[in-house]
Formats: sequence, structure tokens, C-alpha cells
Amino acid sequence: MSTSLKSNSRWTIVFIAIFFISPLKAIGAKEPLIRVLIGQENKARFRADGSKSIFVKGISSKQRPIKSINIIYSNGSANYSLNNNLNSWFELPKNFNLIIKNNHERGIWYKNRRYAGELRVSLNDNKLQIINYLKLEKYLKSVVGSEMPKEFPIAALQAQAIAARTYALKLLGKNQFFDIHSTQASQVYLGLEAETAKINRAVKSTSSLALFYKNELIEAVFHSSSGGRTENSGQVWKYQLPYLRSVVDYDQNSIKYRWTKEISSSELDQIFSGLGGLNSIQIIKKSNTDRVLKVRLYGPKGNENISGRTLRKKLKLLSNKFDLNLKFNQINQDDKMMKINYIYGKNKFNLDKKLDSDFAPYPLPVIPIDYFLLVKGYGAGHGVGMSQWGARAMAERGASFHKILKHYYTGVQIKTF
Repeated sequence: MSTSLKSNSRWTIVFIAIFFISPLKAIGAKEPLIRVLIGQENKARFRADGSKSIFVKGISSKQRPIKSINIIYSNGSANYSLNNNLNSWFELPKNFNLIIKNNHERGIWYKNRRYAGELRVSLNDNKLQIINYLKLEKYLKSVVGSEMPKEFPIAALQAQAIAARTYALKLLGKNQFFDIHSTQASQVYLGLEAETAKINRAVKSTSSLALFYKNELIEAVFHSSSGGRTENSGQVWKYQLPYLRSVVDYDQNSIKYRWTKEISSSELDQIFSGLGGLNSIQIIKKSNTDRVLKVRLYGPKGNENISGRTLRKKLKLLSNKFDLNLKFNQINQDDKMMKINYIYGKNKFNLDKKLDSDFAPYPLPVIPIDYFLLVKGYGAGHGVGMSQWGARAMAERGASFHKILKHYYTGVQIKTF
């Protein structure tokens, strides 16, 4: 073969390589990195998986392959040890920024979980701040598996993937140090352990799709179960968004559709110690979907009005869609129940008391020491946006992810970002 023919062949191969490989690289380059806060503590340990190594940049002039690194921050100083040698510690610079990564699909171990991408460790507010840097689609494969059971139908998982992608995109670059929390403060992210083949398929099949309203990314909030009807965003947060409106939910098969919780008088005294305990409680406002918006607390040291969201947090309730009852607690006696019915502008108890609708509701009767406060509630979460159990029910009835998302997010478009 002549030199010219070899040269032509070589350029043909190069051209083919560029033609077929460059578009893939270009697509990959468009995929954003996301910064996930996965830890904020005084000590941390990172290790490789099995016989593999991790690489640490920032503890010497060169990137070092090691098996593990322990870091402790105490008394204004950060120190590290390598490869489980806890007898030998070295001090880190004041403004250290460690980058921990590996080249293996098994990821990096931190707190009994494995993480893809790279982990960056720095000092912020006298804590070791651990941030996971990884590509968005890889992050979503964990989020979908962390937020929704893998057994759910594929259309529900696809809807979750698009909602989670939109939620994450909306937060990119908003914070100086990280984009998103790994907890329910944002959306749950549990690392590589949450991935499955089915979930990965749901994410891949919806790649680059997000939710928009008038060409702007939406606040794609979601929750577990609404208890029959989702809530308007304006009843939960400051603003009423046009696409976060109350709609019928199909979550009746949710394991949290109905729930109860009993709270003893002594527990209430501890929870409301600022009031000297709790003598009585009164629901004074509910939303149109029957969620508690405002309550009045009565204690030995005074009275206080708080929001239904605050009460939910204090009592550790699944949602703020609930009613209050008193349950008698005495050995060898049948349970006795005192039912308190909230009817807008009215409250009825002792069965023989009739109130004029113009008067404010009476408080719940004084909670004796031998009674429980019995909370009977519905649903789990804030109730705004997509209901995950409702998405499951719609998918089981044959609905596509398009139909699910357009039901729970009013007037949105589903398109590539």
C-alpha cells in the first residue's frame, strides 16, 4: 500500500472517530455537575472498596493513592491519618480543601454508604463539610431510588425522575458551597446503594426532561401521600404558585393514608416546657383540604398561637392533616374517647354543648394526667405537588409519566432543559 493511501486511510479513521465520538463528548459536556452536601461533622472517614485505592489531593504536593483516610477537627485544628494508622497523625493547613476520588464503579465509602464522583472536604463554620461532586444523571439514579420504592411502576419512577431533575436544576448555583442537601431538607440522596436496574432505566428513558411553566423551571416539590387531596402551595409556604394547586389525589392505598399517634400528658409537658406544660389545645384554622393551619396552646405559664406546621414538627407527626381527640388511659378499663370535632367556626365537645358559629371555637378540654392526646391523621409530607403514592396508583391504571406530571403540576410543559 502506498504512503498516500496509508495517509488517506489514517485521516479517514480520524474523521470517523471525530464524527462518531465528538457528539457524545459534546452531549456529556452539557450535563451539569451537582454539589451535594452529604456531611457536616467533627470527624469523618473515607475508604476504598475492597482492594481498590482512593486518591487524595491536598495532603501533599502530589495526588496520593491510599486505602483510607481519617480526619478529625478539634480545638481549631484539623488532623488526618492514613490507612488506619491511628498512631500517626498529620496536621492539615488552615484553609485545606481535600479532593477524594477513585476510578472504580464501586465508589468511595463514607458512613456505610458508597458515593460516585468525587468527595471534597473543607472546613466551614468549624465543621468538616463533605460535598459530593457528581454528574446530574448519576445523582438522579440515587435520588429516585432513595425517594420512591423500586417496586413502583416504571411510569411512576419516570415521573419521579423528571420531578427530581427539575428540583435539582432549579437549585444549581444558588448556594456558594453546595447546591443541594442529601436529606429531606431537599431530596433524599443515599449514594450508590439506592440504584437498581429498573430505576436506572427510568432515569435514562427521561434523560434531559424537566418541568417548565411559561418557559421557566418550576419548583417541582413532591411528597409521599396527601390523604386524598393535595394542597395549594400558598397554604403551606409564602407564595401561591400557579402550577402548585390543590388536585384530587389517588393515594388511598398508601401505607400512610391513615395514621394515629398517642402522646401522653407527661410527653406534652416536656414538648411544651416553655408554657410550663400543656393544659389544653385548640385548632383555630384549617385549610380547604382539612390541613391544620393554626392552633392555640394553653399552658400554666400562658397561651400561645403556633402554625400547624410548627405543631407537626413539635409532635413529630407525618403531616398536618389531622384531628385531635382525648383517649382515656387506665388499666382494666375500656378505652373511653372524647371526640373533638372541628367545624369551621364551631367546636363541639361533651356532646351537649352547642355553640354559635360567630364565636371562636372552644379549646379542647383540659388534658388530665390519665389521658392521651390522640392524633388521627392522613397522608405524609407537606401535601404540595406530586403525590408519590398517587403517582403509583395512576401508573397502575395505565397513566404515562406525562399524564401523572400534568395532573399534579397544573399547566406545565415537559421538555428538555
